[in-house]
Amino acid sequence: MKIISLFTYVLLLIIPLYSGAQNISAFTDYRGYLQAFDDGQFKQLEYMPVKSYKFGQSAIAYIDNKNDFKIYYNGKSSYQLNAADFSYQVSDYLIAYKVGSVLYVFDRGEKKLLSYYNSIVVLDDSLLAYFDDSKYTLSVYYDGKEALLENSLLDKPRSIDAGSNTLAWVNQSGFFNVFYQGKIHILDNIAPLAYEAGRDIVAYVDDYDQYFHLFYKGDSAIVETFPPDSFKVGYGIMAYVDNLGDFRIFSNGATRRVLADRPDFFFVKGNVIVYAYNRMFNVIYEGKEYTLENYTPGDFQLGTEGVAWIDESGRLKCFDKGKIYPVSYEIINSFNLTGSVLKYETGNNTVNIFFKGKNN
Repeated sequence: MKIISLFTYVLLLIIPLYSGAQNISAFTDYRGYLQAFDDGQFKQLEYMPVKSYKFGQSAIAYIDNKNDFKIYYNGKSSYQLNAADFSYQVSDYLIAYKVGSVLYVFDRGEKKLLSYYNSIVVLDDSLLAYFDDSKYTLSVYYDGKEALLENSLLDKPRSIDAGSNTLAWVNQSGFFNVFYQGKIHILDNIAPLAYEAGRDIVAYVDDYDQYFHLFYKGDSAIVETFPPDSFKVGYGIMAYVDNLGDFRIFSNGATRRVLADRPDFFFVKGNVIVYAYNRMFNVIYEGKEYTLENYTPGDFQLGTEGVAWIDESGRLKCFDKGKIYPVSYEIINSFNLTGSVLKYETGNNTVNIFFKGKNN
């Protein structure tokens, strides 16, 4: 028996937390110099080869030739510290970095110290969860502020998973919790069998009845009375294969069946669901389904708003926000899709950027 769950919620007009997000990519040229693509413009960031770099949709973090850690944000690079005993992570909107056990976050141009003794860091999009080993506290950094989730802990959380604005964790006692929009929700007093957090959504299978549940925009409901074979979540969306082998999606507060069979594979990222079935390569975006190819490509990447892939003739193509584009007719060495910025390399270290429907 299936349970059809209706989520009732008030639609609010909300300004995005990080509305200033840019369209950024980065690459090193044939000399090893770091180049930035920033919302349609190319900029050279360094005049010596860099040691490493990572980037999201709003910033580029890198270690320069002198072992200094720098961040390019809002049109300029700023020095952070010397990268000795150092590690760093980059999401679309935040950069977390550690010197030894000291944890910092870079958020919208500001460097902030979060913890002097830190071991666990979980970063996704605009949310950073961390455990302080001296205070035995679990905290989250979100929307420019720190929030204490649990204190006086005797042990670290058993597991943590972060979505772009939603955090789910199992604490030392086995309680299953969700942090969403500044509030903590206790979903169960025993650890789930499986769970995954996205934006505005957490999917999980409980360990009592083995029901399949959704936490969505503050409400909880049962989706299935049997555990699914597999599931993946994104920005308020989910794809899953139910216990009968049917492929289903959750979108706009409701579930529907896409296939009366198992797909060959499926992936979810941001607003995009990609799946293959009988060699057909398909994408679901904003509830609409598109067939991209009559065969399954061996090389593809998902962005938050689309997918890029190599077709049968070796050409690079891109689906972005509901439109399909031929990107290049040359042989591709490599490509990277971040947000809606597609970086690809042809020939001998020739880097190109495809953005807003055209090559730059």
